[in-house]
Amino acid sequence: MAGRGRGWIAYALAWIAAAAVWALAAASSAHQSPVSTFPFGAMAMGAAALMGVGVLRLTGALHWQERGPRFYAIHAGCLVLYALGYAASFLLFDALRGQSAGALGRLVHSPILGWTLMMGSWLYLIVAGLSYAVRAQQRLLRAVAAESRAQALLRESQLAALRARLNPHFFFNALHAVSALLPDPGAADEALDRLGRLLRYTLDERVTDVLLADEWAFVRDYLELEQLRLGDRLRSRLSAQPAALATRVPILVLQPLVENAIRHGIVQRIQGGTVEVRANLNGQGLELSVADDGPGAPAGEQRSNGTGLASLRQRLDALHGEKASMRIDTAPGAGYRVTLLLPAEAPPGGGT
Repeated sequence: MAGRGRGWIAYALAWIAAAAVWALAAASSAHQSPVSTFPFGAMAMGAAALMGVGVLRLTGALHWQERGPRFYAIHAGCLVLYALGYAASFLLFDALRGQSAGALGRLVHSPILGWTLMMGSWLYLIVAGLSYAVRAQQRLLRAVAAESRAQALLRESQLAALRARLNPHFFFNALHAVSALLPDPGAADEALDRLGRLLRYTLDERVTDVLLADEWAFVRDYLELEQLRLGDRLRSRLSAQPAALATRVPILVLQPLVENAIRHGIVQRIQGGTVEVRANLNGQGLELSVADDGPGAPAGEQRSNGTGLASLRQRLDALHGEKASMRIDTAPGAGYRVTLLLPAEAPPGGGT
């Protein structure tokens, strides 16, 4: 409603400006003061403005994209009526001067009748043209807004679906880790306590992004839970710049990478291995990397990425598009390193 009100105010102001221009032109040609000619301009433009409201409604009923013989025929007839109405408004001038008698005859035989009809036609075309232009812009803005809403809803549904796939996958592996500790009640109890913290972190579906510091603590708990299961076979090194920990990241952005490193780089080896997690800020954004010292693979050959890593790729694409990237480096005997580059997004208010 507010937007419609502003539109009518702009419409009225445009016609007031037109009346002022009309008065200035009339004053110049008749060598009179613009103050004395403004009432006549106000009558002429006022009549044109009132008839213009009908033109606006007509353009709402006759859609530009449905042009055809009927469209042009109706507009041609209305243009003639508008021009005649505009010319007839000049009879008000005589009424204002007290010269109503014979005013119609004088108008018909006036040397400026042709110019007046042409002016009326021109005003009709201006009003109709601007109306169609404004309507086209409004349709475009509505289409853009609808597309934006559709994209937002699509992204939300994609993220919800991907998270629904990721969480059960993570829960299954975590429960498997706890079950392996059942012969040791003390270790199993500690593992269940850690699992409870992990579940509280992942089950809040309202959260889509977190401080890297929170994700970092979650990954540390996850590694310690896995270490209870694997013992000395799993070693870990975590290194993060303090400034990096203050940035925001998608929730569960590191855990799939760590899980993948443990499953394929550590568990498959009798002697186990080391998982290294790093977080740094550079000129391009936030760089996160997870590496293992497992067997690796020839260049161009990649091990199975698993559901978690595949979901992470899709999540990053849905959230950041080309602003985020994932790179996998490997070589025989050199393990795997997965590197993520994300936009470095600070928390609201610049807090930590």
